[in-house]
Formats: sequence, C-alpha cells, structure tokens
Amino acid sequence: MEVSIKYGSQAMPINIKEQNLAGILSVQFPGVPKPEEAIAKALNNPINRKTLEEIAREKRPKKIVIVVTDISRPVPHSIIIPPILAEFQKADLQKSQIHILIATGAHRPNTDDEIRNTFGALAKEIKIQNHDCDKDLVLIGMLGDGIELLVNSEISGAELIITVGAIMPHNLAGFSGGPKLIMPGICGRKTIEHNHRMMTKGGVGPGKILDNPIHNQILEAARLVGVDFTINIVLNHNNEIAGIFSGELETAWREGCKFSESMHRLPLPAQEEVVIAGGGGYPRDLNLYQAVKALVNASKVCKKGGTIVLIARCQEGMGDAIFEEWINCGSVSKVLQHFKEKGFELGGHKAYVLCNLLKDYEVIMLSELPKAKEKIPFIKHCDNWQDAENLLKEKHGNDYRALILPLAGLVFPLSDQEEPSLR
Repeated sequence: MEVSIKYGSQAMPINIKEQNLAGILSVQFPGVPKPEEAIAKALNNPINRKTLEEIAREKRPKKIVIVVTDISRPVPHSIIIPPILAEFQKADLQKSQIHILIATGAHRPNTDDEIRNTFGALAKEIKIQNHDCDKDLVLIGMLGDGIELLVNSEISGAELIITVGAIMPHNLAGFSGGPKLIMPGICGRKTIEHNHRMMTKGGVGPGKILDNPIHNQILEAARLVGVDFTINIVLNHNNEIAGIFSGELETAWREGCKFSESMHRLPLPAQEEVVIAGGGGYPRDLNLYQAVKALVNASKVCKKGGTIVLIARCQEGMGDAIFEEWINCGSVSKVLQHFKEKGFELGGHKAYVLCNLLKDYEVIMLSELPKAKEKIPFIKHCDNWQDAENLLKEKHGNDYRALILPLAGLVFPLSDQEEPSLR
C-alpha cells in the first residue's frame, strides 16, 4: 500500500507491503469551518479575562506589543491578527501604536519573504521585527534561582502585551504556546540557556507540566513580564485551526493544552523493530534541529536496537551552528563525552538529545541535508524510500514489521500508566 508522508511543502509516497505494516499512528481532527469568525468569537468570549476591547479602553495604552511565533510553527497570523486589530479599532487605537515582535528565541530570524508570506498585507501596515537573543535586551527582574530575566527591549514601555501562539506537544516544556512566547521566545541567550539546562533535572517531556522545572521557570518569566492577554490555537494534521483559546494567559493556555492532549496523545502500542517517522512537512522539517523532535517521539514506539526511518526534508541543513559543531565531533560517543566534559550549551543540547537516542536506535534519513554523509557519519542516509527499505530488509529481514507515524513531531504516545501530568 502507499502512505503519503509530508516532505517540505510536498509529499513523499511510501510503498510498503501490508505484511510489513504494523499500523499507522496518526491524528485526524477537523478544522473549524470559518476560522476568522471563530477567532472573533473567541476574542469576544475570553477565558477568565475581560475582552481585548475592554482592556484597551481601560488601559489606554500608547504602545502595544503583540508577541507572535516564528517560522518554525505554521501559525496563520494573517488570519489571527486582523480580528485582534479590529478589537483595538473599537477602542479607538491606531495601528501606529502596535508593534509585532517575532519570538524567535535562539532560532534564526524570519526572512523578509517569510514575514510577507506569513502576515500578508499587514507586513506593510504594522511594525514587525524579529527578536535577537544577543542584542537589544533589557533586565526585567531576577528569576527565583538568581538568574537575570533579560528580554527584548521592545517590551520596555509597552502598556499592553499580548501573546499569539500555537499549542502542541513540546519535548522539554510539555506544550508550546502561551508563556513560551516569552521564554524562550523573547529572552536573551543566557536566560534561554539557563532555562534549557534544566532538561538534565528530569521531569520534562511532551505533555508534562506538573513539576516540570523548565515549564515552571517559563511561567515565572511570563508572570514577571506581565502578559495582559493571550490567544492560542491548536492546529490539526493539515495545519488547520482546530481549537482557539483566548483570555488570561495561564487559564486559557491550560485549556488549550487539555484540547491539544485530546488531539495529540496516542495510546502506546506494542513496540516494533522499525518505525517510519515523518518530520511533519514545512515548516516543521526545515532543518534537523527541528526534526529531532520527531525522532524522540518515534523512539517511544521502537524496540531498543531497532531502526527509525526519519523522513524530513531539512532543506536548510542542520539549523543551528552550535548543534552542527557538536555533531561534527564525529561519533555518538564523542558527542556524549563532549557534553559530559563541556556541560550544557544551547544548541549542543540538541546534539546530546540526538546522540543519546542513537545509543539505542539505528537512524536512516531521507532528506536534503547538504553533504549529509560527511556531516553526520553516524546516521545512514538514503536518496529514496526503496534504498531505505533495502537497508531495513538487510537488518530485519523481508518480514520486518513497521509502525508509521506520519506526523511524529506532533504526537506523544503514552501508556495508560504514563500520565502527561497536565494537572
């Protein structure tokens, strides 16, 4: 049978015999029929908060900052932002008072073309800028463990702060969106690095919020910054809006997390010797740095010593200079030893996650990584599915059994005993 896997902006067909197919783990959820109307309705019925119009009339802000996600999340800002602006217009506020800040965290900036494609006509009407974690930062305060909370200086002087995000499982913070737009979204590199370093403490993982040290500090940072309103969407398998949650930051976001869990959590099946994992298509598979998320989730349903086939276009290559530097250590053991000797380094942490996984699983990649064979010698690279399947048959035999996760980065398989710790 043929299974279609998203690959960049296109799809890669996988032809697999039914005798080799153990199952397909996917999420199918309908999108809302009229997204613009649904967003306007959510804004007029916020969770645990006054409406944006009411807040704007009360605060009479001279400067409004809307913090939005970067290109790594397929958020349809051109659909979401106009209803927000309509609320401000009702409160007699002008577009010149509004600044849109793209929460890149430590990622690369959105390009001019990406901004135009993402925001449409708004790109010419409103000031839009990328966050840079290495400059133009201000000290907001001190976090509980004595670390400086450095954020983008655009926040300084803002009298109304809004976050616009997408909620989906996140391998460190539990879920994305909400407070994560603040940290790491608009924080300085040192602040981000300190937060991500807590991955070594345990308690982190997709769907895990309770007693998650990374999430707890993210929430602390958002409280210090003072977010006045949030709007978060949950996207389905076709990147359509399936749920909208607006209002008070923590309450609305948690409601969205519950909805995301109902969509993205899958019962843990019997593990198989082969897992075929889709990176999620554009923009989720822009680079290997992002596509590692799919590998982590796929490993949950793969037997130790088994093989994960990762299908991710990765047209931008590795995706992070420090990540690439660590990968270039040359072997899994050398990367893990580098982490042990050097300690945590932002970007290097993702190389550690990848290589820690490679201790237990073989990985075959179908991608467009430039010079991939030279850059990642400890991952096998194939030009097409047939070559990859030949490798599978060599190791596991003609009767190999494979699970397919078409959107591996969006699902988190859990057993009945393994709660996601939302409460």
